[in-house]
Amino acid sequence: MNSKFIIFIPLFCMIFFSCSNENEYQKSTAVITGNITVDSNLDNSGDYSGIRLMTTARNEFGITDTLFTAVTDSTGHFEGIATFTESDIYPMLVSRSSNVLGIINMVFADGDTIQIAGQIPNITESVTIDSRENEVYKTFERVDSSFDRVVNFINAGYFSADSVGIEVEKWSDIYWEVFETYPEMYAGKLAAENSISLLRTWNDTLMVSRADEIMADLGRILPSTLHTVIEYQAEVGGLENAVAKLDEYRKLTNRRSQLLDIDVQKIELLFDSSRTMEANRFLDQFKSEYSDNPMAMEWAENITYDLEFLAPGNPFPNFDFITISGDTLSNSSLQGKPYLIEITRFDNFLYQQQFDRTVSIYQIYQNFDLEIVTVPVATTDVTLQAFFSERSLLWNVVQPNSFDAEEIVALLNINRLPTRFLIDRDGNIIRRYIGNEYDDVVRGLQQITN
Repeated sequence: MNSKFIIFIPLFCMIFFSCSNENEYQKSTAVITGNITVDSNLDNSGDYSGIRLMTTARNEFGITDTLFTAVTDSTGHFEGIATFTESDIYPMLVSRSSNVLGIINMVFADGDTIQIAGQIPNITESVTIDSRENEVYKTFERVDSSFDRVVNFINAGYFSADSVGIEVEKWSDIYWEVFETYPEMYAGKLAAENSISLLRTWNDTLMVSRADEIMADLGRILPSTLHTVIEYQAEVGGLENAVAKLDEYRKLTNRRSQLLDIDVQKIELLFDSSRTMEANRFLDQFKSEYSDNPMAMEWAENITYDLEFLAPGNPFPNFDFITISGDTLSNSSLQGKPYLIEITRFDNFLYQQQFDRTVSIYQIYQNFDLEIVTVPVATTDVTLQAFFSERSLLWNVVQPNSFDAEEIVALLNINRLPTRFLIDRDGNIIRRYIGNEYDDVVRGLQQITN
């Protein structure tokens, strides 16, 4: 096994509507008070009035709510009540006379009292935030920062293949200790999520056990962590096993946002497994249950299009491209060959990270006639040349700006980059891979070899 591992924890990688209101009538509150002054070199009047502090967030109906607002008096003092639905990190905008002076990020948690002190003009650097929740979050940040350094050492190859797993499990236990010390705190819950996600492939049994404990105790789990657990359940026991775990978790919560996340995972799981009829049936129930949530309905509209036109087994939509070498590529010209078509930007960091993996895939599966087609959107010739000045150009790359990018994005329902489609020899879709889902591509490629 290669001793070099890239470890990525999608801590805040959440489905866009996962912070829906649990109940629009249940509100959490926190007291926020403090002093904001002005550097005498900037204003020696001693009058610190008129400094506004404001936090806003979009709710599940797509409407921007004001969670907190206050204005300083002449001494720089302010106080107020923040009202919100979820404990989370929220940005607070600091402004004066309509000029934005900085943004302060802090944890809002129910029942907490937050004291803030800072000075303009360097408000972001000078601010101090004092509250129990925010102090515990600093503990989490210290652990997180230490683990980041370990990850850098792992990625640099300083750990042997055998010791990587031991090190990862050790840090998973450290995160779990933070959770056990502060189980009711926002930072404790984040630490639990990190602990669970880290265990994937290293100790899957413990990963599931801890996820089960979190669901039983708290009734909620982040979508990214839920996806990791369900992915493992599907690997070891197939679709039915994964669906059973989702149904088990559904019984452990009455939180509307968590139920929504579980239902999304179930529909996408059925969709990816070509169980189109079941996916459509659950999608109809989803539309009825969450009809009052515009963002959920937007997701449902997107998945409806996918189920009708882009489901596994469906013919891939017609295309006609010109490559940078002047060749013409179309469905008919690739008929009889499997191919991977990827829509991306060359300045996309995730695509750059995954490039070596794509090279390896191409070098192995070209023996099975695999073709790769890269369709670069929002890309110039200069960007393309810069990208390949340090990399080998091994497969077909479409000439930038030789196609209607908006048409391609609409036709293939592209919401994130990179997005890839694996197509079989008959021109039918094997599976779509969005972002980090590309890690699962080998299972799709095995269908080519079979």
